[in-house]
Amino acid sequence: MPTNSLLDLTRAKEFAFEADQLRELVMTFEQSLSQEMGIIRAGLANADPLKVSHSLHVLKGFMPLFATPTLAQAMTELYQTSRDMPLEVTGPVFTALVPSLEGLLVEVRSCHSAL
Repeated sequence: MPTNSLLDLTRAKEFAFEADQLRELVMTFEQSLSQEMGIIRAGLANADPLKVSHSLHVLKGFMPLFATPTLAQAMTELYQTSRDMPLEVTGPVFTALVPSLEGLLVEVRSCHSAL
């Protein structure tokens, strides 16, 4: 797991007006991140580029609210790669991001339980 924090709630806090809204946003992101990562893995295993691209699009939308700018940008680039390149290219890029995404998920779960 990465040693630097990948979670950045600055934009989520700007979006949520109350603590309850922030909790709900974090919970929704936690569920989505976990679910979409599984769908991407299955899509790669089953050679389903549409499923992979759709899930990357979902995560790309969430990342600016919850992730550091560097990770959010990497997800945006990965989504674009999934639209322009075959799974043989997208798969390894996703695999390289998995440790960061899993680290982010751990941080989100920790944050959610602390809210």
